[in-house]
Amino acid sequence: MDELISKLVSPKQQAQAQALLDDPGSRNLIRQQLSQLAEDNAGLMPQKSFSWILCKLSTFGAEETDTFRIYQAFLSQVDQFGQMCRILSGDGARCKLDSPAAIANRITIGLGLFYEEAVRRHQRQAAPSPQFYQQTAVSCFAVTGYKTIATQLPEWLEFLRSNFVLPRL
Repeated sequence: MDELISKLVSPKQQAQAQALLDDPGSRNLIRQQLSQLAEDNAGLMPQKSFSWILCKLSTFGAEETDTFRIYQAFLSQVDQFGQMCRILSGDGARCKLDSPAAIANRITIGLGLFYEEAVRRHQRQAAPSPQFYQQTAVSCFAVTGYKTIATQLPEWLEFLRSNFVLPRL
């Protein structure tokens, strides 16, 4: 977060921004503001850290624990961005032994970023529908104790689809 603050906030206001970030009551608000500033600063990306993802996720308006859980899902799938997440790519046979948290991560980020691909696979290759995967993720979040995310998963997926657009290769 320090990198974002140093790039996006004027030198006179950096200390105050850091103080707001350290305060649990205003932490989410400063992340939302940093997200807005990052959108206005086209030269910021790419950066070495993924703090901007956390800032963007905070604009969803969820509790901090839920926001961090989705952020953790995002980070767990970073190495999958060049391809469809494993569970949606037909490689699901090896996923039987994965934990519910790992499955929830893959499905959430997979459907959030690659929804159209999941629809195409369902239509062309008779893969399970995106709704099936979504219900699986809801169950996985509920089992792992994230009942709020489970009930808000459709909104989270829409938020991911509309706010995180991957570059076309």
